[in-house]
Amino acid sequence: MAQDGVTLPRLTSFSTRRAPRGDEVDYWRQARREAYVSVRTDPVGGAFGGEIRLGRYADFRLSTKRARPEEVRRSASDIAQGREDEEYLYLVFQLSGTLLVEQAGRRTLATPGSLVIYDSAVPFSLSTKEYYEQVVLELPADKAFSLAGVSRSDDLLARTFDCDGAVGAVAAFFVNLAQGQGGDLPGAHRLEPQASALGTSLIGLVAPGQRGMPESLRRGEALAYMRAHLADPDLDAEGIAAGLHVSRRTLFRLFEGTGESAMGRLRSLRLKRARVMLRTQPGKRISAIAQETGFSGSVQFYRAFRAMAGMTPSEYREAGITEGPAAAVPLVPGLET
Repeated sequence: MAQDGVTLPRLTSFSTRRAPRGDEVDYWRQARREAYVSVRTDPVGGAFGGEIRLGRYADFRLSTKRARPEEVRRSASDIAQGREDEEYLYLVFQLSGTLLVEQAGRRTLATPGSLVIYDSAVPFSLSTKEYYEQVVLELPADKAFSLAGVSRSDDLLARTFDCDGAVGAVAAFFVNLAQGQGGDLPGAHRLEPQASALGTSLIGLVAPGQRGMPESLRRGEALAYMRAHLADPDLDAEGIAAGLHVSRRTLFRLFEGTGESAMGRLRSLRLKRARVMLRTQPGKRISAIAQETGFSGSVQFYRAFRAMAGMTPSEYREAGITEGPAAAVPLVPGLET
């Protein structure tokens, strides 16, 4: 919607009252996927009903949500198979009812008047045992942490924060904006820059001085996982991400600036192990080496090895036997790292 050439926030509403009788739960599952990220949800008890009113802004989303009891889950496989363009941080201002949040090895209970945070890139579960209402602020995770000057980590997740003092003032701003955005979109638009700044400020308020795991350490975990599963020809980005309990986007980000992509590094590790086996196990069939290093077939292995070394696996083995293990062989720069 635009007014005098200005793009206003886009407001969308979902209500199970619009669903055909008996289809309320399926409708709610689809509404949750559209409003937030893909999760699995099941009602608790009898008849289910829920409503979401979502405002989409340039740098964040803000919604009011009210529903009957439900159990919500987002597993590592859900994250790995997800098609979201971003990883999101959810700041939940609980208005009524209680919300049990489990993530990053912690469990916390959000009660009315409190704030709880969870991350779409880390497996989580949400549970309510009674009718509840909440306001949900959704922020792109990497950008929010960066603007707040806080290293991204799991330290904020599944912790309950009291909405008092400065945190309470920010919470009141978002609750009021969420509840009034439908009736005054031009006013909501004028407050959008302040809202973006307050959202990132809130992270700094509840997490002063937090420090996340250095990306070099997380990348080391990814490399260790790759090495442990090199023989699996079906190992791909989704499988690695699921094994590390991160999203594919997080996995790809860990290798940005290293000179190789995540899958490029996996290929390099396979070729490095194959090169060592060719030199140290002269009696092993090349087809067996291809299989043990995760290549789907000998043809694929030959092509990849020739592209890396400038010679076939057989030629490489013969050169090693003739010239000795210290012989210089053309390698892809950085392959040894």
